[in-house]
Amino acid sequence: MGHEAEPTAPNTGRMMDYWLGGSHHYPVDVAAAQAFEVVFKDFRPVFRALRDFIGRVSRYIQAQGVDQFLVLGAGLPTQGNVHETVPGARVLYTDIDDSNVALGQRILAGVPGTGYIRCDATDLSTLDLGVLRQVLGPLRRLGIIVVGVEAFMTDEQVRDSFQKLHDLAPPGSYLAFDCDSTKALEHPELVRMMGPNFHMRTPAQLEAVLGPWRLTEDGIQPVAVWRNPETPASVGPYMNGGVAAKP
Repeated sequence: MGHEAEPTAPNTGRMMDYWLGGSHHYPVDVAAAQAFEVVFKDFRPVFRALRDFIGRVSRYIQAQGVDQFLVLGAGLPTQGNVHETVPGARVLYTDIDDSNVALGQRILAGVPGTGYIRCDATDLSTLDLGVLRQVLGPLRRLGIIVVGVEAFMTDEQVRDSFQKLHDLAPPGSYLAFDCDSTKALEHPELVRMMGPNFHMRTPAQLEAVLGPWRLTEDGIQPVAVWRNPETPASVGPYMNGGVAAKP
């Protein structure tokens, strides 16, 4: 990972990289990830299913003729993230975590048609529209990926961000989204470890915060099931997601 100083605190993006089998993490991240696995042993398959969901929604959106993508709460751009699953598309990654942004920029150095900047998904005034257009070009139809973020946003924050994304996106754009399901309540210690800002939602509650976005025909499903003909039987419905459109 280069010659930068080894961090002393874990980072969610690097923990995800560990669970996904990547190489962009440190011992402190492994220790934190393994501590979570003591409480909930299925973190690895659950997050593998979530990353596979990102791949499927990205390919679905690309198949609708979209070649510009904005990713919020991106984590690290590795292990099957958007630009790796939709070759030829232009992708701007964003995250609120400065260490994710810095490492993401190093990972993407020299990768054409990509960029990584800081943005707070709960406050889209922090999105640099100049950089957005610099990386993506003049906006035509956007594929917006907001996965792994909503569980740490209130209903009001999700509605506000989704409304602003709808205002930004040209007609014919798509929004991919997800949220942790209430099945997590079966693991009280896990919920406690996730902290007081952790929000679980039923499919109906998730649909209720979409605002003007219109669900596609697939609706909201467990992420491991959504357009997946080969659903792993071992992955429970811990996260639901879907795709919505701006006609």
